[in-house]
Amino acid sequence: MSIQLRVSHEDSNPQDSSIVNPTLGRDKRISDRPDRFAGVMTNYNATVRYQFEGAELVSSSTWSEYEAQFYVDLAGTFGELTRPIPFALDADGWDETFVQEIRLVSDAGGRFDWVIGGFYFHRQRDVDYNYRSSQPFLDALGMSVSLPDEYYQRFQSYFISEEQALFGELTYRFTEDFWVTGGLRYGSTETQGFTRAGGYNSNYLTNALFGIPGPLTITPVPAATGVPATQEGPSYRFSASWRPVPNITTYAAVATGFRTPIVNARAGAVSALDPNDIIIPDGADSNDLVSYEAGIKGSWFNNRLFANLAVYHINWNDIQVQANRVSDSVQFATNIGGARSQGIEFELMARATDNLTISLNGSLNEAKVTSLTPEEAAISGAVEGARLAGPRFQASMLVNYNFDLMANAEGNASLAVYHVGSFPGSFPNVPGQPGVVSPTFGYTEAHTVANATIAAAFERFTVGAYVENIFDDDSINYVHPEAFISNRFGVVRPRTIGVRVGYSF
Repeated sequence: MSIQLRVSHEDSNPQDSSIVNPTLGRDKRISDRPDRFAGVMTNYNATVRYQFEGAELVSSSTWSEYEAQFYVDLAGTFGELTRPIPFALDADGWDETFVQEIRLVSDAGGRFDWVIGGFYFHRQRDVDYNYRSSQPFLDALGMSVSLPDEYYQRFQSYFISEEQALFGELTYRFTEDFWVTGGLRYGSTETQGFTRAGGYNSNYLTNALFGIPGPLTITPVPAATGVPATQEGPSYRFSASWRPVPNITTYAAVATGFRTPIVNARAGAVSALDPNDIIIPDGADSNDLVSYEAGIKGSWFNNRLFANLAVYHINWNDIQVQANRVSDSVQFATNIGGARSQGIEFELMARATDNLTISLNGSLNEAKVTSLTPEEAAISGAVEGARLAGPRFQASMLVNYNFDLMANAEGNASLAVYHVGSFPGSFPNVPGQPGVVSPTFGYTEAHTVANATIAAAFERFTVGAYVENIFDDDSINYVHPEAFISNRFGVVRPRTIGVRVGYSF
């Protein structure tokens, strides 16, 4: 028996967001104070292995704690650059997650290989939503007498998600060169949102936008229980593999799957700015997909050349999408009809010499909406034939060279180049206004970026220098689909030069 214990800790604390507004100049952004997207995560894992005669039992238990800050200026809702009133969200979140998986795996070598097991997942996510103005603005309009501080709305919500499943997989080898595998998973998921009593709301947005001075009307936020979002059912995978010659393997597979339901935190909320706008729905139901894949893997020239090629076709129904209400930009999840994703993926690796390796990976993809009702189009902003958010073509190349540096050290130099094609950041139309093109609709820019490293490895010590984004490309690689922020564009990280040092104990 073996027991392995692991602890990992990650502390991410950027001092401001990297999302920018190109109309202000390169790497420029606007907000009333720095946006904060920070988090601290700690994971604890215990893995136990026990070898029976003919099979190994593996148990993995993980406890995770995560604290996050999501502080974002929302004033762009009412004008990207004019920003007539202070409007921001300071959200603090906490996750506690437990995951348990246990599986029994047969020893390899016979005609049959099998796996049976079970899975359990539980997460509670607590979020404090604190919507703020600014103290000078509240004082100037005489609103501050109604509030304890600069926050005009506060409420606390929490969400509980659970998933459990049983699974099994069986492989039968008809010959050494032909085998089939079948897998089945039966599971259930449930997600439910709750609002705690004790929060408050006010008519700040209406009064601030229309310049109405004086005290605000404060409304308590009552406790509320959301509608549970549940899903139960099987998913499966079947594949067949054939090795026509010792160095080539072909395969074909079909599989099903689904995503867990999503609960909207603001379900049932009516817009304070336009009561005729969309009422936030309860959430998004589970979606499902069927995928088909076929491929070939091989090696040639005494394993100096490796190649993998795969083609795939995915039918996706009841797609979960994010949309935003027009009047106040409140985000919500919903479902729309169907989509299709199909394409080709390839991998090549050549060992040109014992020291020089060249790798090339890439994919061609077509992903678009294929079915949509008028009601789904209206609430989501999608149209039939709209592309999903992903490039049609992307590829990367890595050239890696190892060399003897000195008697007790090995050197390494590498050059990596990747290319990503352009793709849309959202569906084209305004949710709730069919046929009206969204002002936030846009495309990323196709870009090619090169990185280089050179390093030396000693017995326990490594040191290396690197340059990322050698040519300082500043292409837009992300377009935020929501109108509530003034800074909606992510760009390739500027040229970065640094040194990495490592030591093995």
